[in-house]
Amino acid sequence: MKFTCGRDDINESVSNAQKAVSAKSNVPLLEGVDLKAEGDTVTLYGTDNEIGIECVFRAHVERPGETVVNAKLFGDILRNLPGGSVCVETVDEAKIRITCGDSVFLIYSIQTDSFPSFPEVDRVNAYVIEQQTLKKMFSQTSFAIGTDESRKTLTGLLLESGDGELRAVAVDGYRIALRKHPVETFDSNIKMIIPSRTVSELMKIIPSVLGELRLYGGGNQAVIEFGNCRVYTRIIEGEFFNYRYILPSDYLTQVSINRQRLLESIERASVIISSDSVKIYPVILKVSDTNMGIHALSDRGNADDEIEIQMTGDPIDVAFNPRYLIETLRAIEDETILMRFTTRVGQCIIRPVNNESYIYLILPVKVGD
Repeated sequence: MKFTCGRDDINESVSNAQKAVSAKSNVPLLEGVDLKAEGDTVTLYGTDNEIGIECVFRAHVERPGETVVNAKLFGDILRNLPGGSVCVETVDEAKIRITCGDSVFLIYSIQTDSFPSFPEVDRVNAYVIEQQTLKKMFSQTSFAIGTDESRKTLTGLLLESGDGELRAVAVDGYRIALRKHPVETFDSNIKMIIPSRTVSELMKIIPSVLGELRLYGGGNQAVIEFGNCRVYTRIIEGEFFNYRYILPSDYLTQVSINRQRLLESIERASVIISSDSVKIYPVILKVSDTNMGIHALSDRGNADDEIEIQMTGDPIDVAFNPRYLIETLRAIEDETILMRFTTRVGQCIIRPVNNESYIYLILPVKVGD
C-alpha cells in the first residue's frame, strides 16, 4: 500500500474514526484503525464492536492495499506533522512509513485479516434530515440520558418520528428532555434508542454546516451518513419509557421569566452547594406574585437572589437539584421561558413562551417543611 494525500484530510479522518476506538482493550486490534487504499480514495475505519466510524477521503494511490495501525499513535503523529502532503506506505507486513516534508516516522502495523466490521444494514430506505438539526436536537436532550445500567433503555436517547415531526427524548428518572422538529412524512416511521456514547460521538463529528444527514436502521443496527463519514452503531433493544403520559397539562402555578437571568442566578447560588450534597442542600425557588427568590443554604454558607417574574396561580416554594435546572436552561435558546409547577413536590415543566419545540420536565427535591 502506498498513497499520498493532504495532511488536513487524513488528520481529520483519523481524528473522527479514532473516536470509535477503545483507548485500552484486551484485543490490540481494537486499538487500531483500518486503512484501505484503492482507486483514488482511502477508507479509514475504527470500531470497538459497539460503534464503528468510517471516513473516506481522496488520495493519490500508487499501490492499493490495507493495514491496521494503532489509532492513538497514528493520530498523534499526524497532528504534529508540518503542513503539506503526507505519504503513507507499507514497508513490509509489520511496518508503515509516514513521510511529510523532512519528517519521517516508521511504526508497526497489524494484519487486517481479523479486523471486525459491523453487519451491513439495508440502506434502501433512508430518513433524510438536515445534519445541523439532528446535532442540535441531540445537544438539547442528551444531558438527560440515564446512567443506570439496570434500566438499559434509559441509557440511550429515543429517536422517533410520527405525526409530521421527529422527536428526540431522554429520560433519567428525575427529568425528561424532549425536542421536536417538524419533518416531511417518511416512508416509514423511525423508532430507535441510540446509545449514549454514540450520541456523544455524533455531536462531536457532525459538521456544524448545512448538509443532509441520512439515517438507516435495521434489526438492532443503525447507520448514520453525513459528509465523508459513516457511523455504525448498535441500538438498544426494549421498550422506552412512556414519557407522553407523565407530561402534565394542568398546573398550580405558572411563571414567565427571563431565561438568562434565571440561569445566571442559579449558577451563582449553586457555588455554595457541593456536587455531592444537592439532595441535602438543593436550590429553593420561592415564587410570589411579582418575584422569584433563589435561595441556597449549605454547610458552606448561604446565597440569596431575586428575579422579577410574571406569575399566575398560587405562590409556591419548590426545591431542585441546581444542575438539572442549569443544564435545562443552557439547552433552551429562547429569551423568555414558562415554568409550570403542579405542586411543591410534583413535576415542573419548563419550555419557551412562544415555542413548543422544547419541553423539559424536572422532578423537585423533597425537603422538610
